[in-house]
Amino acid sequence: MELSIDTSTRYASVALSDKGHVTHGLSWRSEQNHSVECVPAMRRLMDQAKATPTDVDAVFVAKGPGGFSALRVGVSVAKAMSMAQGIPLVAVGTLHVEAYPYLELGRPVCAVIAAGRKLFYVGRFEQDASPYEGGAYGVASPEDVVASSPEGTLFCGEALPALAERGGGLPSGAAAKCTPPTRLPSALAAIAYKRLRQSSLDDAESLQPIYIRGSQLDSARRGVRMLNS
Repeated sequence: MELSIDTSTRYASVALSDKGHVTHGLSWRSEQNHSVECVPAMRRLMDQAKATPTDVDAVFVAKGPGGFSALRVGVSVAKAMSMAQGIPLVAVGTLHVEAYPYLELGRPVCAVIAAGRKLFYVGRFEQDASPYEGGAYGVASPEDVVASSPEGTLFCGEALPALAERGGGLPSGAAAKCTPPTRLPSALAAIAYKRLRQSSLDDAESLQPIYIRGSQLDSARRGVRMLNS
């Protein structure tokens, strides 16, 4: 059994899976603070599944980019559980989770979530990209996101409505359906389980969320700033 945790933004989720297939899940919009909601949600999830933390064989977590404090909660919980129980940890880029459902449609994919200061975190995935490989991450203004995207790009992600509004609209047929929460626990579990089987693990002591700093946000006003995915 695997536990997935995603607290990248206000829309959060926890889920249990069996070999990457979700069996139980909870998603919610954080109205208070992830630090007081994440662990209770995990407890409710375990109760629903009639399971205990000792039944978990691996922990998966969305590592960002996203909200600074929100990300820190999920990653910290995942790291603590991995170290306390001696189980594998796999971290997946948040924008990869957003893009995963669309990566076998034969189109370039651009996933977006809000970065603040009217900017967007951007995840770009090539037309022939494997659904299990991370894309190129960056931060950009809405105009740059749209203008720098190849023809035929499919746009998706939590911030899609804001991108369409601030970027002057999107081409016809370029927008995926956007009903929050847009990040599926099943996507996180599927990607992470594939990496688990390949022994592509993360070190619980050294893992850090993907953050973006003020200087990078300033650079984004002059063009896309690439980040680690």
